[in-house]
Amino acid sequence: MTDFFPYDEMTWPEVADLPRDTPLIIPLGDGYDLAHLAGALGNPARAGLLPPIPFGWRGSGLAVPEPLLGRLLANLLDSLRDDGFSR
Repeated sequence: MTDFFPYDEMTWPEVADLPRDTPLIIPLGDGYDLAHLAGALGNPARAGLLPPIPFGWRGSGLAVPEPLLGRLLANLLDSLRDDGFSR
């Protein structure tokens, strides 16, 4: 069973000690089936949950244009890769 841990509650030394092949998940919204997600990731021993990214659709209370959401996610992924994370 995969142990999901809150990445945003880790200290910098804990992040530095984290194996770089640990899967990190950027949730978009809420309501995820973690057992299904673990299976899709190959049932790793541990996986980090980053803070969820709130977004909406045109006409909702929090409409985020797709190009902006795409740039935000690309920047987050680039930063994680720059820190050596590969999954």
